[in-house]
Amino acid sequence: MCVGLGVLLATYAPQISLLPYMKWELRNAAELWVVPAPLRVAANEPCKGRTFSYFGYEFETPWTQVKRERKQESVAALNFSGRQFVTIFDPAQSANELDLMKQSAAKRGVELRAVLGDEAGRSRYALRSWMWNLTPADLRLFSSRQKMASSSVFLTLKKIWMTGIKGGLYSFETSRFRGFQKGGPGQDDVIIIEAFDAQDRKIEIWIGAERGSKNRPSQADINTILYSLRPVSTTQAK
Repeated sequence: MCVGLGVLLATYAPQISLLPYMKWELRNAAELWVVPAPLRVAANEPCKGRTFSYFGYEFETPWTQVKRERKQESVAALNFSGRQFVTIFDPAQSANELDLMKQSAAKRGVELRAVLGDEAGRSRYALRSWMWNLTPADLRLFSSRQKMASSSVFLTLKKIWMTGIKGGLYSFETSRFRGFQKGGPGQDDVIIIEAFDAQDRKIEIWIGAERGSKNRPSQADINTILYSLRPVSTTQAK
């Protein structure tokens, strides 16, 4: 009995010491218990708006009068006369977290699937899905050291990225993309879309309105952009 207890403590000492701390730190973090809810929208949203093209992708907006258009090396920003805005980031400039984790694990002689599990390491989308679905309940005493460490790190990141978000977290899938929507138009000033294409590239889009504007985008407006998003052969902006 004593020998067995000694082996148990020696094996799980790091987890035993870390678990109470993380549970204590995260117990009241309500945002960490939020997981993606399916975004229930029709795939064919009618649109009489305008089409724009950046970084090899195009999309439609319900707003047609552009007040200001700026394009830099890694980001393009549109401001409309109604004070709404859309910002899209170049997928080619997006850090590939999964590749970085694989490289780091290889240097330490660790198998990534031992840290994340089989599913989370399959793709960038799968990794993001695993993180957004992670909750403090996943901090389990008898997890491996690597699993405990990775869950703790990603829960900390989730807490940072969800701070200030009032409108929830959503998942979606279109004929071309799947991904997540962070925030709701009725509660949040900026809605962040993370869309992953068939090649597992991440396209990040911010949709919102200027401070003080009453013309905030609706979910239908967001759906127009989301479901019209598609790859094109050129990056010519319209």
